[in-house]
Amino acid sequence: MRKMLLLAVLALGCVKQQHTPVADIAKLTSLDDVMDNQATTMDPQFKKIGGAKFEDADFAAFADAAERLNATTLKIKDFSKGPDFDALAMKLNGKAKALGAAATAKDTAAANGALGDMKATCKECHSKFR
Repeated sequence: MRKMLLLAVLALGCVKQQHTPVADIAKLTSLDDVMDNQATTMDPQFKKIGGAKFEDADFAAFADAAERLNATTLKIKDFSKGPDFDALAMKLNGKAKALGAAATAKDTAAANGALGDMKATCKECHSKFR
């Protein structure tokens, strides 16, 4: 158990927390920086998957996350690893837009669906390209 906890702490430490302003995401110069911004944005939101009810603050966080993911998924294509990579980036972009719409409508079910789809897309991409 102690060994697993240590590994989890080490794994979390591998992601550099980045909060690049949305307007500056287009200026990022490495895929690692883009991915670190995505992880910083989405990891806290993924913990909310399955929530029975979201508060206004949650929906505001979802709207912000959707805006940031829209920018980062478009930027990812600058570091393309081929058409499959680009397709996953655009799939994530579509899911980010769905999350933004769910946030605007304050629709808990749609937010849960979008978050779950986003997490699955991240896992799919990481299994293929990481």
